[in-house]
Amino acid sequence: AFSVVSKLLSQRKLDLLDELVSAEVLQVLKEKLSLLPDNHRDALAADIDAIMYTTEGDVRIYYDDDGRKFVSILMRFWYLNGANLPDEVPGETKVFQIVFGDESTKEKRHLLTANYEFQREFTEGAKPDWTITRIEHPRLLE
Repeated sequence: AFSVVSKLLSQRKLDLLDELVSAEVLQVLKEKLSLLPDNHRDALAADIDAIMYTTEGDVRIYYDDDGRKFVSILMRFWYLNGANLPDEVPGETKVFQIVFGDESTKEKRHLLTANYEFQREFTEGAKPDWTITRIEHPRLLE
């Protein structure tokens, strides 16, 4: 889900996220993406093969005022991306440069992070669909 959603964000195809991302998050993303430079937008995309590490940051079970049961999982992702970002972007780390052929042909990769929170209702009879209720790409999507 992270790879699919991050690519759709990068391509500004927010209409395809209606079933995956909460309406509140989509509204915030529409505003932020309209102001984002192209190189930062390109850096949002995480190819599934470029995800280096994932970990859960927080897992919560809670009930709303109507007694419905929910589970929320915050996932953290570290992924490599070849977007043309300046070297001084705070919060990211240049991992390595790959040299193909001669010295004039270099491919830079940056190790970037993202936090996505997934929520699902576990009340008996509820649809078993997960919804993304938070999307953070530090230093890129602020």
